[in-house]
Amino acid sequence: MAKHWNTAKAAACVATLAASWAVCTPAAAQSCEVKIGVLGPMSGGGSSQGLAEKAAVEFEAAYTNANGGLQVGNRKCKVVPTSYDSQATAAGGAAAANYFASQGVHAAVGPVPSVELAGFKPIAKRYGIVNFAHSYAKDVINTQYPLAFAVSLTPQVWGAYVVKAARDEFKFNKVIVVAPNDQGGTDAGKALVQEYEKAGAKATLEFYQRGTTNFAPIVARLMSMSPESVEFGPMPPGEAGILVKQMLGAGYTGAFGDLGSGAEVVLNTVGDISAQKAFYWLELAPLDDPGIQRLNADYERVTKSKVPDNTLFYPSALAAEHLLRAISRAGTDQDGEKIAAALRETTPESRYLGKGGWRGKAQYGVNQQLAFPIGMGVIANGKRQKDRRIAIASEPATP
Repeated sequence: MAKHWNTAKAAACVATLAASWAVCTPAAAQSCEVKIGVLGPMSGGGSSQGLAEKAAVEFEAAYTNANGGLQVGNRKCKVVPTSYDSQATAAGGAAAANYFASQGVHAAVGPVPSVELAGFKPIAKRYGIVNFAHSYAKDVINTQYPLAFAVSLTPQVWGAYVVKAARDEFKFNKVIVVAPNDQGGTDAGKALVQEYEKAGAKATLEFYQRGTTNFAPIVARLMSMSPESVEFGPMPPGEAGILVKQMLGAGYTGAFGDLGSGAEVVLNTVGDISAQKAFYWLELAPLDDPGIQRLNADYERVTKSKVPDNTLFYPSALAAEHLLRAISRAGTDQDGEKIAAALRETTPESRYLGKGGWRGKAQYGVNQQLAFPIGMGVIANGKRQKDRRIAIASEPATP
């Protein structure tokens, strides 16, 4: 029941999975359905983020269905994913919440940027929709929204390690953080500036209009400022790829940082790893971990397609897995309060990464942020290094 299909291929893939499920799943699992939503930008410059989320939720649904369905009370139920393209706007986030309410969806993965979250949260609260957001918003979770959970970890959590490691590797002192001039860009950009400054670098913010497709004027301005590193973590990956390509074309020889949602989309846009002399980025999962390799293999086996390039896929899969487990524990997919209570009562655990934890009390006042390991990627002198694993501590207070 997806709202905005982006390609015929995506529709065909889901149809194939549905047909396969109908043939292979026991009749008992066909007697009830469990609904899970996913929202994010599935078109435009940030589409790789939303489509990665969508792929993760659809995979968790297909995996569960292929294994007999989700246990809810004394029944095995078919998991039905419902997606919505919230288009990186507040109006899109609000529309997604209203759409989910109309479809009886009370648990969802998303939104992604803060601007979507601003529109989604109040309506989701009204209709009792539990969600796992990826946003870096300073209020992504708080005590005012007890059904709101967070999955992606913010710079305040990993910044001390990642930024220091990048400075040690590439010896930069002057950083420009490029961000869209909206809430999503402002919140993420300010957080990254703080982390760079804590690590001893001088950092400034440079804003641009989200949706830009030609960065030539911005590139000229950046080049005149002589940065030693350009950080584009707050940018949608498609737009970041254009910026990097144009910066290299203008003769930029400094470092690039992508402390946002992974570098694969950007590197694919640029097309030549050897051209990257100094590139560091946040990986939203430890990609070289054996568990992540098993996840990749399961995804390809179940969906007959390759894992999305955007690493937002991995935390989205963790969130969807945990949401389904909470629905099973709550005994319903129609009561957000019960699902949220089941989440709080359960220690996060992944079939791929083992036991995780909850955190967020110190930063947000509530422990409703998933804590699983992440990673850091580095390209130095055109050669990609082995990814570094970063352990994330949970906080002792219960969520």
